Amino acid sequence: MNNKNSDSAADNPAQSGADRSQEVAVSSVPRSRIPLAGVLAATAFSVTANSIVAIAVPWLVLERTGSAALAGLAGAAAIAPIVLSAVFGGALIDRIGKRRCSMIADAMSALAVAAIPVVDITIGLGIPLLLVLVALGAVFDSPGAASREALRPDVARRAGVPLARVNAWGEAAEGIGYLAGPALAGLLLLLVGGFGTLWTSVLLFGLALVVTAVTIPTHLSPMPPADPYLRSVKEGLSYVLRDRTLRAVTLTAAVIWIFILPFETVVLNAHLQATGQVAAFGAILAAYAGGGIAGALVYGAIAHHLPTRATLVGALALAGLSLGSFAVLPSTAVMAALAFVAGIVTGPINPVCAVIIQSRTPERLRGRVIGSYTALALAAGPLGLLAFGPMVDRFGPAVGFLVIGAGCLLAAVVAALSRGLRGLGRPSKGTDLPPDSMIRQAIEG
Repeated sequence: MNNKNSDSAADNPAQSGADRSQEVAVSSVPRSRIPLAGVLAATAFSVTANSIVAIAVPWLVLERTGSAALAGLAGAAAIAPIVLSAVFGGALIDRIGKRRCSMIADAMSALAVAAIPVVDITIGLGIPLLLVLVALGAVFDSPGAASREALRPDVARRAGVPLARVNAWGEAAEGIGYLAGPALAGLLLLLVGGFGTLWTSVLLFGLALVVTAVTIPTHLSPMPPADPYLRSVKEGLSYVLRDRTLRAVTLTAAVIWIFILPFETVVLNAHLQATGQVAAFGAILAAYAGGGIAGALVYGAIAHHLPTRATLVGALALAGLSLGSFAVLPSTAVMAALAFVAGIVTGPINPVCAVIIQSRTPERLRGRVIGSYTALALAAGPLGLLAFGPMVDRFGPAVGFLVIGAGCLLAAVVAALSRGLRGLGRPSKGTDLPPDSMIRQAIEG
């Protein structure tokens, strides 16, 4: 256990006996990196599957209609349900367990995606029905992702790896999915078409389910008491809104998501299709994802040396400059280079936010708090997707890229001025989160 946490607990008479007994139980469990590897592999499989869907569906819409606005609507259909499913799914995680919720989410996502080509083959698929099925599949994305994120502190303790590093590895695993997804989607779209491409996502969701079932022990983390469901939902939202630091992180994330979400599915997609450079789509997204992997891994190695707030502000500002540079509409080779740089500088953003949230959330509330944070952060995301489609149709992709860069700079300003992000210090080198009693004192103090 981290010495800093141990010393604080010893000097704090308010720490409960339940906290001490949980720490003793955790320390008696033999070290193993198999659960950690399982969470990372399941993350990569699931994100790859979702990345393929995110590319294939707007592509199908553009191919059939030629409208960037409708492509943006398809992207919004994939995001809008996440807001509600994140809130209610987060409470479900705390009710049925992280492992079980992750597996159920992957199973239901596979069924929802499989329904799209099946319906097209059997009765034909118009754009309205396609949007409905996309929205249905998106309902299960957030609970699955939140379950795997909620498992990170548990697998970090079991593996004896610092939590900041595990979060960075988790983001790198997502980056692998974002790297592999566009590459596979680009190849499969050429070989088997949009609907055929979706069957690969079904297979990957199935692999994520199997890996979770085989590598994650059933009792890796203690099951919290089953609180009334609606009260759990309300408690997660109120906990995020009550804590000044969590509010600040959520507001910053909300701003960045408004402007980041349209980058791939609307603005870049429309530019490459309009200029006849569709073959470069997968390469640019792969470069962005590859940079994200590198950025996350480097951050994980040096996180304990970096001040949390300054790292977040700097990453957001550099993201604004790199993504805004797309507005000059350079060659695809230069775009790929810019995408790689943008990936590197944005790599630390999600690990930083994850450590902040996990370190200020008691174990029993982790699922519902992560779900509430995700819902609040993504709440305005569909508005960005809906707004960028008509913007690109009227003013062109260059304006869209410029607005995305300005939005990232705005998020940097929000983070820099937020009082809740001051005094966070540097991430701990240890594997354990603070005891629940210490978290309560930090929130109430």
